[in-house]
Amino acid sequence: MIDTHAHIDTEQFDADREEVLNRAWQSGVEAIVIPAITITRTDIAERLVDEHPWLYRAVGIHPHHAREATTALLDRVERSAEAERVVAIGEIGLDYYYDFATPAEQHQAFREQIRIAKRVGLPIIVHNRDADDDVLRIIEEEQDGTLNGVLHCFSSGLDMLRRALELGFFISFTGNITFRSWQRNDVLTEVPVGRFMLETDSPYMTPHPHRGRRNEPALVRHVAEHLASVRSTTFDDIVMTTTAAAKQLFRLMAIVAVVLVSVLTLSPSAQAAESDEDTVEYVHPYPRRIGFGGIVGPNTIVETQTLIAKGQTQPLSYEGIPAFGAAAVWEFADRWMLEIAYVFSENRKVVYDPVANPFGQQNPDRYHFLEAGVRYLFNPYSRVVFYGFFGGAASWVSRDGGPLGAPRGCVTPGIGLFINIPTSFGMFVPGGEWRLNFLLPEEERFIVMGNGERYKANISTFFSIPRFTLLYFPKW
Repeated sequence: MIDTHAHIDTEQFDADREEVLNRAWQSGVEAIVIPAITITRTDIAERLVDEHPWLYRAVGIHPHHAREATTALLDRVERSAEAERVVAIGEIGLDYYYDFATPAEQHQAFREQIRIAKRVGLPIIVHNRDADDDVLRIIEEEQDGTLNGVLHCFSSGLDMLRRALELGFFISFTGNITFRSWQRNDVLTEVPVGRFMLETDSPYMTPHPHRGRRNEPALVRHVAEHLASVRSTTFDDIVMTTTAAAKQLFRLMAIVAVVLVSVLTLSPSAQAAESDEDTVEYVHPYPRRIGFGGIVGPNTIVETQTLIAKGQTQPLSYEGIPAFGAAAVWEFADRWMLEIAYVFSENRKVVYDPVANPFGQQNPDRYHFLEAGVRYLFNPYSRVVFYGFFGGAASWVSRDGGPLGAPRGCVTPGIGLFINIPTSFGMFVPGGEWRLNFLLPEEERFIVMGNGERYKANISTFFSIPRFTLLYFPKW
């Protein structure tokens, strides 16, 4: 899940901000966007995104502070937009409920910041309260094909929704959709998949059943659950589509590496996350623990042969060789998965053929790999999960029908993805991966040249095996 709007830099979180972030992470929130209220108080948000690689921020001047939007402060907004991990201009917009600034002052500040967003190539986060017509009119007048953004905490009707969608904007929903007073379920059902997102607007808009308390990002789950109920879909589908929409709009990138200590201390577990008065139970949207399944793929064997007598080096490759095997995995933490696999491959392209290979051998070469390593899951709570693999392998080779040679080591990196398909009796996980096996050390053996001459050579070898896997994680 992604909380696209949480004011966790405000003073309401000064006493326990790290505990709040820990609860959010434990509840399955993989990213938070921190919008600005005023450009003059951004030091806390800057520090937070520096310390936590899963946090992002926006910069801008809220309509409550439109009167303060001098040329100097607007210039500061534009300069700040170039900072690292700034993903939007916001929150900006119009608020006619309060009178902290006149409509004219708000219009001017809104337009100027929209133009900043277009110049720097960032989306806008729009605040709208009792100002539907003017908000859309200004966006329509400024829309030149390069402007996009989100109407946050959306509580308007179908006409506003349809006009916003036509302008290319996204919608985000917060805890007010769970209130008894909410009467806009037609908006919740009509907004198309891929055009709406989740938010808490923390510390405000606390969802049912926690009303009356301070809101926080961990409670964004209740917004997703309510949307799933109203739209007659699953919680998993809401999480998947809203996460994809947020990543699309804000161009959020997956975290490529996280320090192991941070993962172990902050990674969600199947235990409940405890707070002083509240308990937010973490439920993994795609629970995986122990799985097993099969592997198939085309093996490519690449050799670099150095002829000892001549000192010459030549490459040689055999492509499209079938490989198949089996794997067992154990997800011992939400971002870490231990894997053991066996793969077999038979190279029949070295076998004698009177036309294609007149100097070939009588029997194929056979390769056996026993691999062990770990997968690091970049986004473990999504339907489609990307991961990196690193490990090692033992390899046994039988050449020309001979006995298996002594085991040789391999260094084995890889990258891949898999798709979670939950069922009533467990999780099916099809996937694809590109993995390399670098055989160590070099091998010394005789080779036969294309003219039939036989030479002793030092040979370095690696195997490139694009793999297609299907794992099954039973319910225990």
